[in-house]
Amino acid sequence: MSRTIADLTAGVAIYVDEIVNGVTTHTPYIYLGVDEGGNARLLRQYVLPTQRMNSVGTASYAGCEMDLWLEDSSNGFLSIFDADTLNALVNTSIKYVDYNQSADHTAQVLQISRRCFLLSYSEAGFGDASAGNEGQSYLSALQTFTGKTGNAARIAYSQDNAAIDYWTRSAHNASAFKFVGKTGGSDYSIATNGTRAPRPALSVAASTPVSDEGAEEIFLLPDGRRTTWDVSIEMGIGNSADRPMYASVHVDGSYITGETLQICNNYGDATPVWETCSNTGYAVFTNTTKETTDWEIGIKIHAEGSNPSAYINEPIVLIQVT
Repeated sequence: MSRTIADLTAGVAIYVDEIVNGVTTHTPYIYLGVDEGGNARLLRQYVLPTQRMNSVGTASYAGCEMDLWLEDSSNGFLSIFDADTLNALVNTSIKYVDYNQSADHTAQVLQISRRCFLLSYSEAGFGDASAGNEGQSYLSALQTFTGKTGNAARIAYSQDNAAIDYWTRSAHNASAFKFVGKTGGSDYSIATNGTRAPRPALSVAASTPVSDEGAEEIFLLPDGRRTTWDVSIEMGIGNSADRPMYASVHVDGSYITGETLQICNNYGDATPVWETCSNTGYAVFTNTTKETTDWEIGIKIHAEGSNPSAYINEPIVLIQVT
């Protein structure tokens, strides 16, 4: 059944294609739910390599080094997504505390629009920031995803399963940003500290399609067109001195929504005669000639999968000869 990302339950994993050095990986993100602006929000499950928030000791999120890198689709984080995924991203309004907008460093809550950003202190579930609310809490979605409560639900890991400190966009004071520690609690550090990691969040149009129900894994389908993936094989499976008369074929796999099976008894010929066969059914070989010494059995399978992880197993074929 066709569905959009907004139809999902907050806290489920959804896979987004990332392309690095020409290699596409299906990367897990956590669906946090629909934000206050009506857009769907995704949080990357794994943190990225550690890096600083800013090149100078100023904790103003808008325009800082991290903010610019996350939004950069040429050389920054957004450069790992194809055009269709980028088109599915939409600007959403985010709030952040800034202590650098007045001479006396009085805290102010400001608002900007971004497609990609870090979570705030309050969005990570710590409550309102000291100067005001920087957005709704997504702690319940993190708890659902991790199956843990309290600080444990906030802990993030690198790809090799090491707990890592990760930044929030919330300023602690004029020169330091808050971060989530390895045990899920909060702390703060100077903006130039390069030992904390970014954990990007994406704002996605709520109408963006996702893969159909029934599959174990859910995939973002940003172009709104491709809802099936082709899985095909063709191979020879044996030979016989006697003419094959009938064949029974069985094939299974994962995430397969339908398949077409064909089989022949003269696979070695320049133009094999293919017979259609239903899965677990049988085919009658009408062909009575061959160009090779033995009769050669060949099979073709074309299947449609519900997501990119679809695959078919090696078929089981039973042959009855004359």
